[in-house]
Amino acid sequence: MKAKFKIYATALLAFAVITAFTSIQNSVVDTKDLKGAWEYGPAEKRTVMINTDKVFSVAVYDLPGKKFISSYGGTWRVEGNKLIQKTEWNNLDTQQVGKELTTDITLSGKKLTTAVSKENWMKVDDGKTDDLTGAWVITGNYVNDKVTKRPSPFVPRRTMKVIAGGRFQWIAYNVEAKQFINAGGGAYTAKDGKYTEQIEFFTKTPESVGKSLAFQYSFVDGDWRHRGEKSTGGALDECWTKREVLEK
Repeated sequence: MKAKFKIYATALLAFAVITAFTSIQNSVVDTKDLKGAWEYGPAEKRTVMINTDKVFSVAVYDLPGKKFISSYGGTWRVEGNKLIQKTEWNNLDTQQVGKELTTDITLSGKKLTTAVSKENWMKVDDGKTDDLTGAWVITGNYVNDKVTKRPSPFVPRRTMKVIAGGRFQWIAYNVEAKQFINAGGGAYTAKDGKYTEQIEFFTKTPESVGKSLAFQYSFVDGDWRHRGEKSTGGALDECWTKREVLEK
């Protein structure tokens, strides 16, 4: 009898240890699983979060009403099951700029839940990357195939494009003044030198919402050459540089 009880107690202890270990393992979120594009909310208040390796952007907008509501973003990292976001811009609350927000998160398949805001995000991509995935900062313009670089593209004013998971957002903001200037975004595709944007929100010209814009892209010394026509008309020939290059 004692032998049977001993075996049962040992098995119960082993089960408890395995369960506890599994629970700990499940609470740890892998950074790579958060990369890409996430959405929640109805079309009238669509909320999109885009995560690259270190940069994130969130935009809230009324798609059928062609109305921009808000945007915030900056850098992010994961520690265990905690998502830590450091804000670089926030058009609704500039007091949040420079601060870190930490929230517990749980990830189940393509569903991401945050403890603080009780948001349930759904991933909208398959985890694949493309030529333009990343965070890019505009650093210059081309004239007659010759690029002219801006003397200070990163600080104080910064125009950045965050691209991942079939979603993009560009943001213009002043780092030192904590000022949000403009933003736009939507869906995109990038393949074989052709980059296409489907605009879903645009702070400056809401009449551009719904337009599909086709561009050419190529890479020159690691920079992205972005050529085509502006949504408001007129030629566009820009030079964009990966953010991590400027931060070195």
